[in-house]
Amino acid sequence: MASPTQARAFALVAGERPISIRAFAGRMILAGLANAAIAALLFFRLPASQEPSLHSLFLRALVFVVAAALAGLAAIGYYWRHSTSPFAIDPRLSFRRFALVNAEAWVWVPAFALLSRQDSLFSAALSALSAALLAIGLRRTLPQISDDRNPQPSAPAFEEHEIFSATLETPRREAHGYVIAFALYLTGYLLVEHFYFIAGIPLALSSFTVVWKLTLAPATVNAGSSVRPALRLASVAAAAVLVTFLVLLIGIGHRNRLQAASAALARASGNPTGRNPQKSVYGISGYESIVLWPPPEKKQIVAPQPAEISPFATRAAKPIVIRFDGAYWYFQPPDKRPGPRAHQAHGTPIAANIGTNNDFPLTMEAVQSLSAPIRLAPYREIALSIENWDNMRGSIVLAVLLTDTALPGKLTLPLGGQPILSTQPAQFSFKSAPTREVLRFPIPARATIGKFNQITVLFLPDAAHFAVGPKVAIQQFALIPR
Repeated sequence: MASPTQARAFALVAGERPISIRAFAGRMILAGLANAAIAALLFFRLPASQEPSLHSLFLRALVFVVAAALAGLAAIGYYWRHSTSPFAIDPRLSFRRFALVNAEAWVWVPAFALLSRQDSLFSAALSALSAALLAIGLRRTLPQISDDRNPQPSAPAFEEHEIFSATLETPRREAHGYVIAFALYLTGYLLVEHFYFIAGIPLALSSFTVVWKLTLAPATVNAGSSVRPALRLASVAAAAVLVTFLVLLIGIGHRNRLQAASAALARASGNPTGRNPQKSVYGISGYESIVLWPPPEKKQIVAPQPAEISPFATRAAKPIVIRFDGAYWYFQPPDKRPGPRAHQAHGTPIAANIGTNNDFPLTMEAVQSLSAPIRLAPYREIALSIENWDNMRGSIVLAVLLTDTALPGKLTLPLGGQPILSTQPAQFSFKSAPTREVLRFPIPARATIGKFNQITVLFLPDAAHFAVGPKVAIQQFALIPR
């Protein structure tokens, strides 16, 4: 009669093909990291207090690290009990030892989650560190088991081969070099594009592969001893608690500076409610707001203008042409303008593809500031020249606001809105090149302000442009005399 262990072995061999140790360990590792990451992203936050005590921050860091370890332990514990483990036949690796090794990566998840919310470059570095520690621990822990389906040739069989036959054998191909190179190139691209959260994934993969290949496996593995992994986990966890504590300190200081800057910006913009304009909702990756500046033009020799075209003259004989060299603003409600952390770039809306990655509408404005104020009395209208290369069917309306920033409260004169004809449904057609149009905005004879030094163009698209910025560029403003 076979023993119970032999009976289980016969049943496993007679049934489905047993899972390999590498595949089983990979599933457990991914399950633990995923569960710890989900818990961190959902529950690990900065404290609400602006000036928390140091011992409360240290206690919070300790709780975060322990909670991440427990979340990972719960995941691999569940799958270990409910999966067909290759160690059921020959238990050369205990669950305790395997969990201790994986916990060396789980304890870094809270710091990674906190840094990723701050769009910090160090979040990717932490993912590489945790992957390297995990590879070292697994390399020293997992037993080296040869595949029984491909047994190594015995000594007598080896002696039957001809002399120098080994030199004619084709070397085994390994793909880890290509994986490392592709992961590093992908990481560089994601870092350049400021996708720090996603960049941690390929960087961790490359780090794990490199360390796994460079770490030598032990000749024998003591499956019963868990003292050394426990001591190594204690030292790694202590370092993780300290790093998480420092990340909390830096995050609170960064948040407080942003709130102070937002409050000052709200007061300067005349927002009496004092709401934080930076409190907007945006995706895991991307920018909360964007300021797009026109590309710098080449220097040109411009002839001096005659004295009669002065903007301060009571009568103007010729129109005043103002070339647009302001900024395009992209932001989302409840913000009223881009915040202090807005991404600055050069380009035009025609060439840029700017959209949202959440369910909030995208607001687009063009702001032109003037070096000197211009009187409104001599002019009867503003002719706005634009270039339209928007091939999305739907209407777009442009509205013009004239503002005197020197007056208290920054009084504004709205000139109404005008639709772009080439975007109207009745005249829509696919545009292979930008279409130029001129929109005219009448200036009332009696206005609430006598002069202005800022022109704001509001882009008011329909529901079709809910999540994308219209590909419409401002060329110039022409003030037509009365």
